This record gives sequence, structure tokens and C-alpha cells, in this order.
Amino acid sequence: MSVTVFYRGRHRHFSFGSTPSQLTVTAVLLFCIASGAGAAFANLFQKGNAELEKVQLSRAAETEEIADIRRRAENQLAALTSKVATLQAQVNRLNMVGERLIDAANLSTEEFNLHENPAMGGPAQTSTEISLAELNAVLLQLNELEQNLQSEQTRFAMLESLDLNHHIGKSVQLSGRPVLSGYLSSSFGVRSDPFSGEPSVHRGVDFAGREGDSIFATAGGIVTWSGERFGYGKLVEIEHSDGYRTRYAHAKETTVQVGQMVTKGQEVAIMGSTGRSTGPHVHYEVLKNGQQIDPMMFVNRRIQ
Repeated sequence: MSVTVFYRGRHRHFSFGSTPSQLTVTAVLLFCIASGAGAAFANLFQKGNAELEKVQLSRAAETEEIADIRRRAENQLAALTSKVATLQAQVNRLNMVGERLIDAANLSTEEFNLHENPAMGGPAQTSTEISLAELNAVLLQLNELEQNLQSEQTRFAMLESLDLNHHIGKSVQLSGRPVLSGYLSSSFGVRSDPFSGEPSVHRGVDFAGREGDSIFATAGGIVTWSGERFGYGKLVEIEHSDGYRTRYAHAKETTVQVGQMVTKGQEVAIMGSTGRSTGPHVHYEVLKNGQQIDPMMFVNRRIQ
């Protein structure tokens, strides 16, 4: 390649690149230009990649933070739901005792109607979003309310026992299995989690069976939950005397309603595999004053 250079005012021209040395210089210059441009583009590309990585890391951190907040919120809501169910059970039991006392004292059922909500009112308030901290405060208030209800429930039970000669019968004592057939597929305590394979604490016992089998109450009591609950699938929860509560989880469907009185041996659900389950079975829990205990001591119990 040669470059022709014309001189102004003179009829002469000069060709650059027509000799080997000039061609060499030209090639070196072009190489330097190309190298410089390539280095510049490479630098811009690296900077762009670095900025992109920063943005991706920032988004990943934000996504993880959002997921953590969602998990905590779900746990708090699950705890709140469980607490509300417990309080509802205690209120139902107090109402039942109150009705018996009203009947015994020949009081007016219109004046002491325990099934109607009390009169109340006030100006309308604008709704606001509740933070996790405020949700914790609500849970603490519910705990305090639960303690107060337990105290009142104890007093009412004493009055009921004295005034109505109330005695606990065999039908309200926990005993037996919640199914007629099937086998014990998982016991109470530490086990290998069926989904993750990691060691975990199983706070109940599982009885495997066939989908559609009946699930029975192991003692008489009041239904405090009947429907979906996180992790349990379709669940029935029954409040019994002396601070006992039973749960029957992963049902295909429930056959009782909240607030309903059930007797020992009554069908409360149909076996299925809803919720966190690997197959048809009933997850059976027994709680004493809110704490899960090994149900096998009642499964093998014999009532005299």
C-alpha cells in the first residue's frame, strides 16, 4: 500500500509506502492503532462486566433478604394462626361451661346469650400495614390473653364441678389409635426427614393406611380447627379436658366443623396425603398445655 502526498503550490507529489521500509512503518502504525483500540474495547468490556457482576450480586442479596423476610413472616403468621385457634378453643369451652351454669341457675338465656358478639363501636380507622415487630407485639398480647383465659377457664371449671356435680367420664380420656387399620410408619422423636434426609424432630406419630380410611377422635372434646394449615395440609384439632389437645393432619377432607362437640371414636376426617406428606397417612399429635408429647403413651393406654 502506498500513500500519495501532494505539495501545495508545487507540481510535485510524494508517495509514502512505496518502499519496504515505509510499508513496515505503516504496518507498525496500523498494528499500534488496532492494539490500542482493542485494549480500549477490552477495558470497557471488563468494566462493563464488573458493573454487571455488582448489579447481579446486589440483586441476589436483595432477593435473599426478601426471601428471609417472607420466611419469617410465614412463621409469624403460622404462630399467630395457631395461637388464635388455641384462644378460640378456650373461648368455646368457657361458653359451654357458662351455658351449663346459666341453665343451673335458671338465668335468662336472652340476657346471657354467649353466642352473640358483645355490642361495641367507634369511629372508623384507616387500615395500616403491620410490620414484623408489631406482629411480635400482637403475639405477646395473645400470650397474655391466653394466660388470662386459662385462669378464667380453671375458675369456671371449678364452679361447674361444684354446682353441677360434673365428673370427667371415660369418653374424654385420651386412649387408643386414631385409625382402625394401618401401621405405625414413623414414631415420635428424632428421625431422618423424608424430604431433605437431614435429622429432624418429629413431634407426633404417623399411621400409614389407605386413602379414604376414616380418622377417629381419640377422646371427646371441642373442635378448634378444621381445614388447611401450613405444613399439616388439612387438619383437625380438638381441645380436650385437663389441658390436652390432639391433632389429625394430612387429611383428604375434614368431616367436622370448628366449635363442634365430638365424642370418643367419632369420625373427624378422611385419610389422605395433603400438605407436607409422602403418601396416605395420619400425622397424630398430642399436646399438653401447648407442648407436644409422645402420643404412644395414650395409644397403648387402657381405660379402667
